[in-house]
Amino acid sequence: MLNALREGRVAGLRVTVACARSLDEVPDDVYLLDVAPPDPTAGGGRFDEVPYLEVLEPVLEAAGDRPPWAVEVSRTHRSDHDGVGRARLSVLLGLGTAPASGGPSPDLTAVVRSAFERMAAAPAGAAALSRGEALAAATAAVADAFPAVDVRALSLTDEEHHAVEGRWSLSLAVPGVVRFQVHLGLVPAAPASVHLRRMPVGEVVDSVGT
Repeated sequence: MLNALREGRVAGLRVTVACARSLDEVPDDVYLLDVAPPDPTAGGGRFDEVPYLEVLEPVLEAAGDRPPWAVEVSRTHRSDHDGVGRARLSVLLGLGTAPASGGPSPDLTAVVRSAFERMAAAPAGAAALSRGEALAAATAAVADAFPAVDVRALSLTDEEHHAVEGRWSLSLAVPGVVRFQVHLGLVPAAPASVHLRRMPVGEVVDSVGT
């Protein structure tokens, strides 16, 4: 007899907001946040992405003039984890120009940070990242947001530790191919929250915009 496939609660959620010239192009700005959704209510409550999408509504409004958007929601449950699962919620905005180009597209960092702060479940005073942890988190963020990039070829070209705020600004590059500015600690309560910006190869930038 086949065992019934049963889904447990969703224990982790990764929220991604990405900005690109169009919905069919590689994004230039990517924001990442990992949160722990509340346990489902007694009686079989299930993970619901709607409350998170509602929190992200101001981001769409700040983008202006009804930009094209795409939303993707997925969940994975594993039997060897007692059915407990992880979910992903991704919002892609087509802004018409690359945010990193300095063009007329709005900088959504402040409004995304505000939305992420409302979602963040990490307690105040969460442990700051060490240098090694920051580098690993930055590399993992590039791998997650840009799967076509061979992260084994990335090299660290610049770093800045904002110790008081518990933030890191790192620059990673595949020389002559692609360059990324990575800001860790976008949300103070979540040191691993990320703002990742894909830069023109020849452009020199001191740090990720805050």
